[in-house]
Amino acid sequence: MNIFLLSIFFLSFLNASNYIVEKSQITYLGDHYLHKWQGSTSDITGNVFYDERIKQYNCSVSVPLSTFSSGNDSRDSNMLFYCKAFDFPNIIFESTSIKENDNSLDIEGIVEFAGKKKKINSIAQLNDLQDNQFSVEGEFEILLSDFEIERPSLLFVKMEDLVVIKYSIQGVKNE
Repeated sequence: MNIFLLSIFFLSFLNASNYIVEKSQITYLGDHYLHKWQGSTSDITGNVFYDERIKQYNCSVSVPLSTFSSGNDSRDSNMLFYCKAFDFPNIIFESTSIKENDNSLDIEGIVEFAGKKKKINSIAQLNDLQDNQFSVEGEFEILLSDFEIERPSLLFVKMEDLVVIKYSIQGVKNE
């Protein structure tokens, strides 16, 4: 019986592909009534697993908060403090469902940020899908209050609660 189950387990990998995330970028867009800004990072690690047999994707991505840069060291330092980066150094995304459409993907998953988890939905544009690589771009919105993040203020006015997250993820097949 154990040999049978082990055989099925290994056979499932014959129809599966594993991709390593590389050459990717994530950008956040912040807003205050006096100005708008953005910070970005390309220090992204992750995997995308595709099982051709059941046409199912699974994705896991991790981003160190300390790698985001807005071009303003003071703002970046404050962001680390407010986002609790010293206790929770990474933002982690785990997909729960990825459905392929014509040239897009409907993505659902869980974002873990500042020690809290929240379900998100995103539609990603599928720019390139070949046997050895893929490229997707998309965006989603979060509310800082959903993650219990205190919003910093300038001149006694807090920044907006809504933050837009844009991503461009590329991967190559792990052979």
